[in-house]
Amino acid sequence: MKKGIIFVGCILLNSCALPKAIQSPYITVYASDRVGNIPSSYIILRKQPQVFELHSPVISESIFGQWKTCNDTLYLTPRHEFYTVNSDYQLSELTQRDTSVATIPMVYLIKKDCLTEITDYNMVLPEPFNNKNTTVFNRVY
Repeated sequence: MKKGIIFVGCILLNSCALPKAIQSPYITVYASDRVGNIPSSYIILRKQPQVFELHSPVISESIFGQWKTCNDTLYLTPRHEFYTVNSDYQLSELTQRDTSVATIPMVYLIKKDCLTEITDYNMVLPEPFNNKNTTVFNRVY
């Protein structure tokens, strides 16, 4: 519990210092396109250490984990999930046994300043719901 509180405190401290972090050469931010009244989602890559945050304001959730690149492919491995339930903040550690869209490793194709999602969701979603249209994230910083 103590580690969770410290982790959430660090997250909140970093989110308060966002203008300073954006000027750092150790951070890259990508945003998805806004679709109708659905706001953008964000992928934030920190280079030292190599951790990412996938933030979706629609569902008030952030996923944290490790990232790596291999040639033109970005791999995101989720480790923690931060969300709210009835105005309470929750932090949970994700394990290999967790099988949901939020917990499987995500794969993106890197082209110039864009990330195109190529994650295979067949392992967690049945055929009609798996990812046929890919999400594109454009670099904003």
